[in-house]
Amino acid sequence: MKILPILMRIGVHSKRTGQLLGQLSAFHLRSQSRSFAVYSEYYPDIQWRIIKELDNVQFPPEKRRLSTLLRQPVFSGTGKPPKMARHLIDYRGPEEFRNKLTYEQYGIQALEGGELLFGHLEMIRLTVNRGLEEKRMFAAWGVESPWKAKTKRPQGKRMGGGKAEIHHYVTPVKSGRIIVEMGGYLDWREAYRVLSRVAEKLPFRARFVSQELLEAETRIEAYIAAKNVNPFTNVRHVLAHNYGGCRDFISPYYMEWGTTKYH
Repeated sequence: MKILPILMRIGVHSKRTGQLLGQLSAFHLRSQSRSFAVYSEYYPDIQWRIIKELDNVQFPPEKRRLSTLLRQPVFSGTGKPPKMARHLIDYRGPEEFRNKLTYEQYGIQALEGGELLFGHLEMIRLTVNRGLEEKRMFAAWGVESPWKAKTKRPQGKRMGGGKAEIHHYVTPVKSGRIIVEMGGYLDWREAYRVLSRVAEKLPFRARFVSQELLEAETRIEAYIAAKNVNPFTNVRHVLAHNYGGCRDFISPYYMEWGTTKYH
């Protein structure tokens, strides 16, 4: 939009120039008004709540910025740290415990399973703390420090000789896990500006969520479950009654989860 001050500086006055200035000004206003329209257009029916300083907002008892997490766990004793199996169940299935917003404002939610390296956690901490105003905002972790050991053989080494040495540690994440939260006296646009930037850089699909969005999705799911009369849409009911012999083609984990959405 640098053409506007250039035309005004050189003093070009004509009918065509006036029309051009009007079109550019209108385009500039539309681009500014649509800078946050991406998220709101997906959910137009949600009543966004504007947080003011007089509202009752719960702040964490500790410091308001994200703290630095440990690169690896600290072990007591003189022996080598224990090695771990792959244990892929740490990534599979839905998150059943840490899938809600503790402070009921804004956060980042994982849409699929994966693992976070220490570099990813540092990226989250630096990006969120950079856009945080400590007087009226806060952020809180939803994941713990890396604790799962990952082994790796050096390049060129022959196979055999037992399990390789520990190379680094990761934090396993399941689908639906809240990774980080943000709250305080702020508008959802401010939180979206910071958290959406973080969600795009994670090694798995993630999204920006708010308490209003999670409540709206819960109401929609409850409405569909109450109004839908097709028995095949209730996956838990279909698996429990073995419709069409479906148990011969599914994983035992689907019976435990009650859905076939996760792999």
